[in-house]
Amino acid sequence: MAGKTAKKATKKSAAKPKTPSKASLVKSLNEKGIPVPEGAVVADLEHRLSTWTGDAGYNVRLYKGIGVKWAEHPISLLSERKTLYWLPASAFADEILRTKLLLVVKRGEPLNNAVVIDVPEGYDGGNDSTDS
Repeated sequence: MAGKTAKKATKKSAAKPKTPSKASLVKSLNEKGIPVPEGAVVADLEHRLSTWTGDAGYNVRLYKGIGVKWAEHPISLLSERKTLYWLPASAFADEILRTKLLLVVKRGEPLNNAVVIDVPEGYDGGNDSTDS
């Protein structure tokens, strides 16, 4: 049995973390009941999966105009008082609704004339990591 060759020692590299595929993200979104936009890229799907809760969204409008007090708040994205907006169910929408400056017209899918406001990319739930 001297003719056996020794196995070559191979370096085992650390396994690369798998990035989720577009199909797996679409499946996860569908399971949560979150609508999948046409032509979305993986980054958009990951963002939607991490920020939306899957519940019915909010069709809202402002009670009155907002002042400079709310300039740094997410509600500043809603500028026109008579415009109907749709917010996805998320921590972002919860923070805006807690101001009580909005009238919830209807829960569910966006109405035909509603302006869709998505969760901004850098939104961290209102948690600032810097001390001021």
